[in-house]
Amino acid sequence: MIQNVRQLNGGTVVEISGRLDASTVTDAKAQLQKLIADGNSNLVFNLKDLDFIDSSGLGVLVGCLRRCVALGGDLCLAEVPERIRSVLELTRLTRVFELAASESEAARCLNQRAAS
Repeated sequence: MIQNVRQLNGGTVVEISGRLDASTVTDAKAQLQKLIADGNSNLVFNLKDLDFIDSSGLGVLVGCLRRCVALGGDLCLAEVPERIRSVLELTRLTRVFELAASESEAARCLNQRAAS
């Protein structure tokens, strides 16, 4: 679930922990949609404490990326655990999402994309 939301270098960091699956996705999706609707279209999802993700959780990530891009922003994933990275690689979502080793690297990536 969503643990913390804070600003960092022109972007909004969202810490997601625990499980992002069919049992938690409804609440997480509502919180993230509100965050984007409130004008936060440059997002960094910190996944360091995410233990599990299923297809519904992946759908939320893709949906958020689409909304951010439609508003002129972007979304980057930071501190992705190996077990989650494996799922992203298996589903080929590593071609869609920018993955960063740290929040600050992700924020730099967002700023570089915004400048280009």
